[in-house]
Amino acid sequence: MNRDRTALDGPPGERGVSAVLSFVLVLGIVLGSVAVLSVAGFGLLDEQREAEELRTAEQGMTDLATAIEDLGRYDGLERRTAVVPLGEGTLVVDDGGTELEVAVDGDPVADGGTIELGTLAYRSGSEAVAYDGGAVVRSDESGSQLRHQPAVSCREGTALVSFARIEADGRSVHTGGQVAVTARVVERSSRTIDVENAATIAAVETDHERAWERLENEWADCDPDRVRLTVTTVSLES
Repeated sequence: MNRDRTALDGPPGERGVSAVLSFVLVLGIVLGSVAVLSVAGFGLLDEQREAEELRTAEQGMTDLATAIEDLGRYDGLERRTAVVPLGEGTLVVDDGGTELEVAVDGDPVADGGTIELGTLAYRSGSEAVAYDGGAVVRSDESGSQLRHQPAVSCREGTALVSFARIEADGRSVHTGGQVAVTARVVERSSRTIDVENAATIAAVETDHERAWERLENEWADCDPDRVRLTVTTVSLES
């Protein structure tokens, strides 16, 4: 009785070649899948690491902001220290930065018209976390967010406004690891002004427009009888 010959009935050599080709094909698929998953996995790990570094840097900046607020609040304090973790980012201290104008009845309160806050910023790629006069601002290519409010309040007829200026002796850059930043008081100035019509806060010059706009909008609801402005100038050592 005759029957058709199938591939399994072929010569042993052909069956061996087919088995080898099948093994190579399966092995290639497996190795390719492992490579793709490895690349995707490493990319995800890098993103998580960068996000964690930004989170810890933001916490370090917030701790520093709180420490500097204490310098403006208590005359007996002359220095405070906070640790800022850098990871693979960079910490930059420099002059310039945001310029604020505090005005009462249209007239600037500060000597010279504006308050130049200086720059303290952690940068990693396109993202940054900056200490800005008491505020902590996180920014990226899409804009900025106010993550810690400066020491500004308005209640019971009195507006309390306290900002810190960074006095930088040349540009300072730190990369990697973590940095202990010590803020030392250089000068304190305070004055109280009676208000007849209105008091305003405006960022005349800033890289963090969206963040300061939020404060300006909140301040628009303030209708004080007087404004007490405190400016604490600090030097940073690390």
